[in-house]
Amino acid sequence: MAEEIDPQSAREAVAWLTQLMSEEANGEDKDGWQRWLAASPENVRAWQHISRFSSQFSQLNGEAAHRSLSTVANPQRRRLLRCAAGVGLIGAVGAGVLPWRSWQADYRTAIGEQQRVTLSDGTDLLLNTQTAVNVSLPQLSLLQGEMLVASPRNGMPLQLSLPQGRVQSHNSRFSLRLHDDYSELAVYHGQLSVMPLDGQRTTLNAGYGGRLNLSGFHEVGRVSGEPGWQQGMLYADNMRLDDFLAELARYRRGVIRCGQQVAGLRLSGAFPLADTDRIIASLPGTLPVQVSSLSKYFISIS
Repeated sequence: MAEEIDPQSAREAVAWLTQLMSEEANGEDKDGWQRWLAASPENVRAWQHISRFSSQFSQLNGEAAHRSLSTVANPQRRRLLRCAAGVGLIGAVGAGVLPWRSWQADYRTAIGEQQRVTLSDGTDLLLNTQTAVNVSLPQLSLLQGEMLVASPRNGMPLQLSLPQGRVQSHNSRFSLRLHDDYSELAVYHGQLSVMPLDGQRTTLNAGYGGRLNLSGFHEVGRVSGEPGWQQGMLYADNMRLDDFLAELARYRRGVIRCGQQVAGLRLSGAFPLADTDRIIASLPGTLPVQVSSLSKYFISIS
């Protein structure tokens, strides 16, 4: 049996791959990638693992690799994606991290992007960063990320498919977010009918949130209000630093590492997501931490 790839190195390999494939990649990024490779044998193994499924990625020409894969005919592209899954990277880094999972979705957003979509039945969707959804009314499938949904008063009930089950809504406003092993739900108006894979239907009323996983649905209590990201804000209320940085990382390219010695520090405040660099730069002024970087896209907090 092949030795497992270190999960942290695998996530960082995905981040470097994403950056090297982007049109923004430059010489500084490639130098930073080389330093990251040299820092650990695990990093080398993770990079070899991710680059195995397509020869384009191993050539380190980010823009050309992205263009070549983007123009591949659908059947061939699907074979490449199945090959990516076959080398085990999807299991190593979690379904929500991989950049190619959303490429063929009906609607999708890039890192740090939001998109509002009004469907033909009047359903209003606000997609958050790195979100992908397929639409076949009255059915929606959230593939990745997070969205705020307002379903119309008239028409057929809206059916939403999630990895752990499905929900049904009618004249309601709610949010959905996919995590690695569960889906997070919150209702702001009306109610949701939640149907886990085990078949035990539950009703979630306005003002409450819950988690849907493979073992069923679990209500977690009241929600304080609609998510701050729809106003472009990240709110922290006595939040652990490692949790804060993990949330912030959803809105910027690259990797943010948090040292174990500072992970438990806590902070509060309202942070504008339009300038994540400024948020990171401000941390030493409020917490006893240091910020260092290999490149703009590889930040370490210690």
